[in-house]
Amino acid sequence: MKRFLTCLLSLMIFACGDLGAHCQMPCGVYHDDMVFDQIDQYVETMYKGISILNSSKFHGVHDWNEVIRWVMLKEKESDATATLLTTYFLQQKIKPGEADTCKRLTSCHKLLFLIVAIKQNTDVKFVKEFMDEWEEFKAMFHVEGYECQIELLKKQKREADAKKKASEKSAEKPHAAGASKESEKK
Repeated sequence: MKRFLTCLLSLMIFACGDLGAHCQMPCGVYHDDMVFDQIDQYVETMYKGISILNSSKFHGVHDWNEVIRWVMLKEKESDATATLLTTYFLQQKIKPGEADTCKRLTSCHKLLFLIVAIKQNTDVKFVKEFMDEWEEFKAMFHVEGYECQIELLKKQKREADAKKKASEKSAEKPHAAGASKESEKK
């Protein structure tokens, strides 16, 4: 019996998958602007896919293969958007008890509802509705003056490189000017 329970427990742990961190996405790994850009890209892809599906005349096998690929891509991007909205915003960014929690939850739910409509239809009006709501939703999380730490480091490196180049150029100019005066004398 003890052996059976040990095997059962092992199987349950194995079936549950990874026993990872306490939250879906570790702190500091993602920032809002990156997630915003990623969802913007997903939505742009869905819009393009729906537009192509609506504008094309499909006749042959090759054309129907393209239809299937666009439908699959639209499904994939819809799922990725829903997952990101859920794991990043619902599970981490929208916290119970904050002043705007209800407003944020309502907006996020509307976005998830529109994602389902995008998956089930080929009308770009749902993508446009999503984008309108998405812009309002993003504004709820905008942090004035936020800069990604990696971007700050890159900016500092570019500035240091530019200073170094400028100092190297200014150090070269006297030598170059002196060389041209000597060539004029000859």
